[in-house]
Amino acid sequence: MVLIPSLGFLLLWAILTAASTLGALNLISSVRDGRAGMVAFGAIAADLRYERAQTQVYLGDLATETRADLDRGRERADATFARVHARTGALLDADRGELPRRVADFFTAWDELPDLRAAVDGGSLTREEALREYTALLDGILLVNDAIVVQLYGDSSRADGVTALELLRAHDRFSQAGALLSGALAAGEMNHDETAHFTFLSASYRDMLGAAQPNMTDRVRALDTQMRESSPWSAAEDLSLKVVSRSPVSDSTELGEAAFNSRIPTDATAWKQAVAGTDPLLRGLAQSQFQAALDVAWGSAMRVMVINAAGSLIALGVGAIGIVLALRSSRRLTGRLHRLHDETLEVADTRLPAIVAKAQRGARVDVAAELPPLMHGYDEIGRVADAFNTAQRTAVGSAVKQAEIREGANRVFLGIAYRNQALVQRQLQLLDEIESAEDDPETLRKLFQLDHLTTRSRRYADNLIILTGAHSTRRWREPMPVVDVLRAALSETEDFERVRLKSAPRAWVRGFAAADVVHLLAELVENATQFSPAGSRVDVNSSSIHNGLSIEVEDRGLGMTEAACDAANRTLARPPEFDVMALPDEPRLGLFVVARLAARHGVRVRLSPSPYGGTQACAVLPWALLADTPADALVPRQERSAPPRPLSEREPLP
Repeated sequence: MVLIPSLGFLLLWAILTAASTLGALNLISSVRDGRAGMVAFGAIAADLRYERAQTQVYLGDLATETRADLDRGRERADATFARVHARTGALLDADRGELPRRVADFFTAWDELPDLRAAVDGGSLTREEALREYTALLDGILLVNDAIVVQLYGDSSRADGVTALELLRAHDRFSQAGALLSGALAAGEMNHDETAHFTFLSASYRDMLGAAQPNMTDRVRALDTQMRESSPWSAAEDLSLKVVSRSPVSDSTELGEAAFNSRIPTDATAWKQAVAGTDPLLRGLAQSQFQAALDVAWGSAMRVMVINAAGSLIALGVGAIGIVLALRSSRRLTGRLHRLHDETLEVADTRLPAIVAKAQRGARVDVAAELPPLMHGYDEIGRVADAFNTAQRTAVGSAVKQAEIREGANRVFLGIAYRNQALVQRQLQLLDEIESAEDDPETLRKLFQLDHLTTRSRRYADNLIILTGAHSTRRWREPMPVVDVLRAALSETEDFERVRLKSAPRAWVRGFAAADVVHLLAELVENATQFSPAGSRVDVNSSSIHNGLSIEVEDRGLGMTEAACDAANRTLARPPEFDVMALPDEPRLGLFVVARLAARHGVRVRLSPSPYGGTQACAVLPWALLADTPADALVPRQERSAPPRPLSEREPLP
């Protein structure tokens, strides 16, 4: 009795200790991987930014000396990638969230770099397109940095990491602006789109730096102040301000308004010096913030390791003491508890399920004979056994009584439904005789209305028969044209004058399913007429599709909410067990009836919003219920080779 909890405690302690230790080791490994990834991908990003800038300059003037700079930049980027590839490739084996996938995505994007370079060399890319492609490749490195920050431990380290990411993005925006202006200076002019892009990039990195400043560490904030006071930063800011605020050229004689000024108010040498001096400062700012986040995460991981080790030792000591005390106090009761445990499980796992299943099948159940009581004396264990005996007898008795009540109620309702259906059928026959003998138009019109109401009553009687699991007495042996099926369904609805049958393919429904299909469609059409305005139309369309015949009923009512539509579709897809004893005060049986009929014949029914604002019900009849000719519909598909029955032997449509 104590051994299992003791072993469970030891196993749980071992699992928790191993999990906490592995968690702490994973945190330490994550920090190590993050530090290695930051250094490696930082080096690759620096060389890619240099290559991006040289690509912009080369595309600007296509000069020989700029081509040599571009080639050196490419060689340097390839050499850096080859040098750190092994270090970054190790991150692919890490089983920690998004990091391996982000690294793999960057490697995949790097494999496409030769094609990008070839497009640059071939002159098939503009400067703007080349800038966008290189920026997309660098965005992959930013995503890797995002994954590194996500796996850091502790709120403070993640907050510092998020600030570092903002600084990295600000640095990248500054680098994009530098590359864009360098290319425009090489080309000798800067058009409106390039000016707008440069303006956006300049404002963007300034906003990012301003937003990140309150969250910087003290050391990084000091570096930020030094950077802003440095001459390269001031020069870069002054030059970029001149570019974005240059005056337009006025040409009132031709344009009638201010024209765009493509001249750049600075020279390439000054801009290159400003960028070369500012870029290392921004990069150092981001790296210092990233390093601070990694240091905080490392300290948190080490604290977690120490706390987990101490907690595991304390828990082991306390648990060992408790196990020893429990073994001493429960040794006398172990045997009896084992026996009660075995007998209880045998009853719960074998006898109770068998008795409940037998009662649900409608068989007679003697609870006292099939569920003998557990006898374990008169002490505490015996009283527990007596309580379990009482509980299981009550549960089984309730289940048996409920099954008997449900079965009896279903039989009563089924009998009433069959009798009601027979009376309604006799009324319909009598109405047919009266209608054939009546000549007065007004009386005949009222008789037709009464005939229609009686037909609907017959369908309502069929609803109870279907819900109890039985089959309606209405059957056809002969195939029925689809158009007649649709018309029969419309005739069984109250406001059939509002319903428009817009299309019906030339096909036949097999006789064994015709009545159920008519009933199913009548329920859908009546639902559409009841939940739409009195003067609106209800359209019925049908067409052949690759997996059967689609019949759509579309109304112009208020429609259904998304939650109600999903709930109705779940009921239509998997009809629940229907219990007439559990009906609400105002039951809506149509949905249950449609679900039962659809499941019986493999018909797929689904509700969706209508383009007119109402609801569209779509029923797809499978090919097993259909045939292209009436002769084909007389035999099953596997017996199609047999000769069809003559048309003269078919039964007329009732």
